[in-house]
Amino acid sequence: MFRTVLLLTTIVALSCNSSKNLNSQVHKRDADGRDVKIKYPQQQTATPQNINMSYDFEQLFTAAQNKQIDSLVRVFEKSNLISIKVVTLPADNITSGSLENNNKNLLKEWEGVHGNTDKALVVSISKGLNKAAIDYGPFVGKLLSRSEADQIIRNQLLPGLQSGNVFGSTWKGLNDLMDTIRRNIK
Repeated sequence: MFRTVLLLTTIVALSCNSSKNLNSQVHKRDADGRDVKIKYPQQQTATPQNINMSYDFEQLFTAAQNKQIDSLVRVFEKSNLISIKVVTLPADNITSGSLENNNKNLLKEWEGVHGNTDKALVVSISKGLNKAAIDYGPFVGKLLSRSEADQIIRNQLLPGLQSGNVFGSTWKGLNDLMDTIRRNIK
């Protein structure tokens, strides 16, 4: 009898819990004057600690700066369930026309880590090409429009490539991306 009462009390307490599972929570966003309901897709696997989220192949950042970027996107992933991969690419490894295609391929590669790319975002930067690209999965597309992503590239990432303040502009650009996503969730 005591076990049955304890079991029922536990079930009632769990079902009355006021916090909702983020995967089933629905948010509203005003887009072009109308409400849009967004339902979170199935939660994907968090990025394992042994897998970097920031790869500086062009050596634009110091080791400490690269670690800061990795930490920043890991905190965002934990709090918003969206993983961000940041990659710098030297001009001799990629052509100007293929940076965007390469970024799309990096997004698909992220699928191997997370099981899907719905809640993933990849930022590629090439100082040698003076270009940057942002690609993301369908769920992120509900929280970050193409025009918002392009504006962040134009206003943050590219000016930093031209001025030589790549870390500062990348840091600001990533924070702008995350702020835009957070703003559009609420």
